[in-house]
Amino acid sequence: MWLQHINCLPMSIRDADMPIRSIRVSHIVLSTEELANLLLDHLKEDEYKDREMLLKMFAKMAKKYSACGSRFKGGDLGFLEHNTSAPEVEKAAMEAPVGEVQGPIKSKFGYHIFIITHEEKLVDLDKDGTSLPIGAGPGTL
Repeated sequence: MWLQHINCLPMSIRDADMPIRSIRVSHIVLSTEELANLLLDHLKEDEYKDREMLLKMFAKMAKKYSACGSRFKGGDLGFLEHNTSAPEVEKAAMEAPVGEVQGPIKSKFGYHIFIITHEEKLVDLDKDGTSLPIGAGPGTL
């Protein structure tokens, strides 16, 4: 699976100003841009304006056409977090709205069309010490 190779990529490839979101992504990887555009155009037709219908058809197409092992899960990659994906796809996904088919995005793995299926709100869980008072505290020099 292409997610395993991401740690080998130099940080210079990544955009430091990219937004960080916790998003669930499904994708379809195709060998040609022409095929990616064909599937993308089909998924943008009026009959798929209903979100549930769009997600079902996306999963069906992923199972049938995707070159990625995620095809067995309807293209579902799970939650995509910062620095865990191919940089081109990650950047596009981090900037994409929820529920709209996007692409094609070219990577070394092929041409990706994807959809953000869910976004979790990022919140401060107060685990990093941000609630502690500023300064060394009482009894210190």
